[in-house]
Amino acid sequence: MTRELARRDGLFGPIRVLERKSDGARLYCINGSVQTLMLPEGVSAFGYVHAAKLLAGDARDVLMIGGGGGSLATMLARRGARVTVLDIEPAAEEIAREYFGLPDGVHWLTTEPMAFIENYCGVFDAIIIDACDSEGLVSPFNKPNVIANILRKACPAGSLIVNVVGEDGAPSWGGWMAAKLASIGLSVCLYRSEKGWEGNEVLHVRAEGPTDQLAVTDIGSRPPEARTYLLSLRPHVSGRGRLLSKGNGNAKA
Repeated sequence: MTRELARRDGLFGPIRVLERKSDGARLYCINGSVQTLMLPEGVSAFGYVHAAKLLAGDARDVLMIGGGGGSLATMLARRGARVTVLDIEPAAEEIAREYFGLPDGVHWLTTEPMAFIENYCGVFDAIIIDACDSEGLVSPFNKPNVIANILRKACPAGSLIVNVVGEDGAPSWGGWMAAKLASIGLSVCLYRSEKGWEGNEVLHVRAEGPTDQLAVTDIGSRPPEARTYLLSLRPHVSGRGRLLSKGNGNAKA
């Protein structure tokens, strides 16, 4: 059971902020689809969010494309990262700060992401793209050359991390993207969860260097909703146009 805390008219449909009566967790929903699920302690219940934070490592300057309720931005800021969020939804920042406790130190820009990147003169240590619908990444982030250009221009020595959502039973859209990026010379690993209810896959992309060394630490302190997802993540690297499983990889508890 939930209660409604707020409702806004959004660019992509009605936005609702709900609160679970059982534990106080808050949900950011667009057209009935849950974009953010944050527990009262300010931690996401989604495993893919924890995976993205782990893959970002100790990155100090992080760019996020797609903010939602801001759970990942909050988690990154709490560990000392300087976080910039880009989101085209005018209502998103107000909701993230008022209902999800987004820290004041997170720099939020309501702007078109590609225009920002094209005009930005600096670089980031990590870029996280979380801009999906039920079919995968939204345009223009569903194009391999766009992903590659973002990495090379704005994060040449760091990690680009991409959340990919796919419909149940559909072929892996993330697998196609991983193979395309690998074919143009980038280091790519796609993480898939073998268990749990999340349909999210996580792409880790770098210009060079390993991308398949995710270490899942402090598993006991993570939300129960995220543990199954994290512990069943498996790395898949691209080779000869197809994804190759690496078994358990370097995941550890």
